[in-house]
Amino acid sequence: MWKRLRYGEKFAGLSALALFGFEFTHWFGVPGRGFVSGWDYLGWFTLALCVMTIVAGLAIPIAFVTRVSPVVPQMTAIVAAIIGLVAVVAILVENLAQPDGAIVLSGWWLGLLAAAGVARGGFLSMRDEYLPGVPLPDVPVRPAPVA
Repeated sequence: MWKRLRYGEKFAGLSALALFGFEFTHWFGVPGRGFVSGWDYLGWFTLALCVMTIVAGLAIPIAFVTRVSPVVPQMTAIVAAIIGLVAVVAILVENLAQPDGAIVLSGWWLGLLAAAGVARGGFLSMRDEYLPGVPLPDVPVRPAPVA
């Protein structure tokens, strides 16, 4: 059943799992507070967007595999692409509003790339119309019209 997943669904799901994992890494080094993870540093709005991005990114492969109707996977891909893009912007704004003297660590960049990966996976899932395991139709070749 999981072999039916296309590249976009795999990309979004793995990026969502990566974003969840990168939230536990050190995002910034703040003088006097030490290293701060994504769960501790991000504001409530950005953190809520990251959680929604994780949920939407994981919903894409689940919706595609269960496939109740053709609309559900497309809608989850659209929602994940939009929420992922908004989360990327919110994480960038959060970085610009960091406290003075804060040291940017690798967790911040990895979290940003993972959120962008969920948005890209949603976009690729919307764009791709190929279904694994379904044969392509035989289209007859027609000659070009006479000029």
